[in-house]
Amino acid sequence: MIQVNLTNWRIFSIVLSIFVGVVSAMSGYLFTKSQISQTPSITMEVQKSNSLIYLTGTVIEKPWSKTTESWIAGDSNYYVLDVGDLEIEKRSAEESIIMRASEAIAFESFAEYVGKKVEAKGEYVDSKTYQPKSAYESYPMGMDGRPLPRGAGFKVYEIRVLN
Repeated sequence: MIQVNLTNWRIFSIVLSIFVGVVSAMSGYLFTKSQISQTPSITMEVQKSNSLIYLTGTVIEKPWSKTTESWIAGDSNYYVLDVGDLEIEKRSAEESIIMRASEAIAFESFAEYVGKKVEAKGEYVDSKTYQPKSAYESYPMGMDGRPLPRGAGFKVYEIRVLN
């Protein structure tokens, strides 16, 4: 038979180690629970992407220039959908909206629609904050001294010529 001599110090050590074990297990559980509750909801994104919009207008190719519209469009020539006087939710170009490529429609394919009246199915996309690649880079700035955002427009998923 084995005898264990339990002194006050040994009892205190056992109780303390059990307490530390329970506390660390609970903190791990609470940390995991808080991380899960902070995960963004995917269903919101799915619902948002299902709200596709149809716009009708004429496709125009525009050359790069030192304008705000060209800055928003990107680093090269770009395409806009001229919707005329039609009221649309978000204009990103002077006379209409900048056309953005998607997984379904490549940027280069917009060229075959230049000058044609089309119906485009897609969704509005917002501008994103621009991060300069170099301290010596020039870019348009807002009143707050930060670079103007870029990337707004209409992401096209389907496009067809109208008669």
